[in-house]
Amino acid sequence: MSIARGRSAPPAHPAWIRISPGRVSVDILARPGASRSEFLRHDQRGLVIALAAPADKGKANAELVAVLARLAEVPRSAVAIIRGESARRKTVRISCGDPNALAMRIAGIGTRN
Repeated sequence: MSIARGRSAPPAHPAWIRISPGRVSVDILARPGASRSEFLRHDQRGLVIALAAPADKGKANAELVAVLARLAEVPRSAVAIIRGESARRKTVRISCGDPNALAMRIAGIGTRN
């Protein structure tokens, strides 16, 4: 029996999701000032999320944390913006007990019926 060398299994999640012990980091493209807050899509940049709150005094960031907590099915306290607080492109860290399951849940957002 031969073993394939130099080949690895494809990642189980997109490149915009990174798994660490006890947490998952996700790249986000925020769209503040929308008519309502909702998941729009995911693409090579990450999750694209519309936010009804304006990009003013942290209102959109607070709403983003709430939306992500709802989508990821975790408490708000588990979600933290770690990069890009004043930008539309952000990196968010979500603390959890099972990072692999959370990464799969996040990657599946928008594909559920």
